Amino acid sequence: MGDLLQGREAGKTSPRVDIAPGWTHSSYDESLARAVDAQRRSVLGTGAAVRLVGASLFLLVTTTLWLTGGEDWTPYPLLLAPYVGVAAVLFVVRHRPEASWLGVLQAPVDVALVYGLQHLALPISPFPAGVAGFSLGLFALVVTLSGLTLRPTVVYGTAALSSVAQAALMREAGVGWGAVLIAVVTLMMVAAVKHYGTGRLRVLAGALTRVEVDRALEVRRFQEVEEARTLIARLLDEEHEKNDELRALQRDKELLTQFLVHDLRSPLSALTMTLSWMQQELPQGPLNESAHTGLAVTARLDRMIMDLMDVPRLEQGRLAPRKVPLDAFQLLEDVRRSLESVARARRLTLDITLPEGLALQGDADLLTRVVENLATNALRYAPTGGNVRLEGGTDARGPWLAVRNDGPPIPLDLRDKLFDKYVQGAPERDSRRGYGLGLYFARLATEAHGGRLAVEDTPGWPTSFVVRLPA
Repeated sequence: MGDLLQGREAGKTSPRVDIAPGWTHSSYDESLARAVDAQRRSVLGTGAAVRLVGASLFLLVTTTLWLTGGEDWTPYPLLLAPYVGVAAVLFVVRHRPEASWLGVLQAPVDVALVYGLQHLALPISPFPAGVAGFSLGLFALVVTLSGLTLRPTVVYGTAALSSVAQAALMREAGVGWGAVLIAVVTLMMVAAVKHYGTGRLRVLAGALTRVEVDRALEVRRFQEVEEARTLIARLLDEEHEKNDELRALQRDKELLTQFLVHDLRSPLSALTMTLSWMQQELPQGPLNESAHTGLAVTARLDRMIMDLMDVPRLEQGRLAPRKVPLDAFQLLEDVRRSLESVARARRLTLDITLPEGLALQGDADLLTRVVENLATNALRYAPTGGNVRLEGGTDARGPWLAVRNDGPPIPLDLRDKLFDKYVQGAPERDSRRGYGLGLYFARLATEAHGGRLAVEDTPGWPTSFVVRLPA
């Protein structure tokens, strides 16, 4: 039967096992069970083919013998013809799920067929004992075919039925009990041998099925890896395209900024020259003071424009501070004078507190713009009639400059984000507005000096911005 099975399955692949996404251990067991069942149906198909071919050959031979004058072969064609039809139906449905149960039911049908044929042949045969002996080979074939169900109970059940039928035929032919016992033992030995072969076949089918399931699982894993690789490659390509678009937008933004700065600085330079000429030509008095204030405002506007230009350079590390000794008082005084008119318009007190002789090391232009941005922010949020102080000093951590005001304090959860680019306070959390490029520039310029800008708690002042520079 092993050779027959091998010949039957030659050139065919194992049953296909589909591995679905979301693979689990229970899914593996289910697929394994399905594959084993598929193997069983495949073996049962082999049995159906054997029955169909064997019954057809028996029908052909017995019909020929009957037609050539063998009267003792008369019963065979009458029973074999319908059996061939049943075998043909079983062969047609061999791949359907119900084929496994039809294969189980086929075993007692085979026993009944053999018994019926031999029972009818006995009375008309000149050699009844020979007919009964011939039946033993047919029953042994039936027991062998039952092993294709891969079920031990079917094998032994068929052997038991065959033993009963064989014993009945032998006793009907007048054979002694000794020969009957030997026939029964022979059939049971055939069943035992077939059981062993069936067990080995089941192990082989299980092993082949596990190999097939493992192979299918490996194929599925490979497919998932390939799909993931393809997805990652596609996402990377999309990100590269987005980065290229962002770089193009960044270049366009920088070009636009340069154009705007150029267009702004041209009229601003003309205005500065006019105010400077007026200050020189006018006598001391209110008009001269107004020209001086105008010059301070244009200087502030020029520094704001420079902030726009310098932020990208600071971000990219292309702007290195020119560090030279500085007079801290002169730096703070320049800021105070540039913002004096703003403070006076809001009735704010803008003063300076500084220890005598405090010297700093840094870029005068950058640090002036840092303090001016912080002071502008303080003037915006200090209450009308309030106080803003420009302060400097030194402690164990080194020199520092501070801008303090008595406006509303900055919430703790906003302090870490306050100096990020274009960050503003949420209106529902505090009333501050306008945090953005000015504070961001101040942080970048301070860090370019190797220092640190932060909001620090200071007794008597709700808000204090402190620029700490390296010693």
